[in-house]
Amino acid sequence: MINLSMAGKVRLQAIFDMIQPGLVIADIGCDHGLLPIALVKQGKCEKAYACDVRIGPLSRAKEAIEEAGLQHQVIPILCDGMSQIGEDVNGVVIAGMGFDTIKHILSQDLKKCSKFKQMVIQCNGHVDEFRQWLSDHGFKIDDERIVKDSHYYQLISMHKEETTPLTKEQCLFGIYTKKDPLFKEYWHYIYEKKKVILDQLSPSHENYMKTKALMDRIEKALNE
Repeated sequence: MINLSMAGKVRLQAIFDMIQPGLVIADIGCDHGLLPIALVKQGKCEKAYACDVRIGPLSRAKEAIEEAGLQHQVIPILCDGMSQIGEDVNGVVIAGMGFDTIKHILSQDLKKCSKFKQMVIQCNGHVDEFRQWLSDHGFKIDDERIVKDSHYYQLISMHKEETTPLTKEQCLFGIYTKKDPLFKEYWHYIYEKKKVILDQLSPSHENYMKTKALMDRIEKALNE
């Protein structure tokens, strides 16, 4: 049995835990295929697709799938984004990519997103901009988590559904993350990073007031 936590993949384990049972999952940018293999191997999904645009990682995923004996349940696909995933897919994972890449993948197939019961996204950086983009394009956030695995990561579970637009504070801090055990630790870390930057800026610098305003918002959230 492939154990994500034993492999040191705290982030992948958190994604695994977040996924609803019984879905047919397409893991976009599957890398070594650990997640779809674990989902099927541990009975959370009956079938999954391991998708990657790069031949190298997909070859390694195929080897791992064959080693696990799951050739008929975990299907490797060489594709760009969601362009060639199976019609039976009703759940998607996109993790470990930047905001622009994820936005591009979703924008290419916005109509297809409507049929997915759940999408779990982990965006590397600019998570506030990503939440704003989701709000502007008719996605509803169902759950969020903060994960610490050498770096901090924010996970977002969502589906396509028109809903009330997010506020600027919700875009920055999330809807559900304030209840997360790591919320204060994460935002204290961000505050200290911004403080180092602010201390190096002249008050007349164009980024001084922007950085100071962000720190004020973080401080307020931490004290609530």
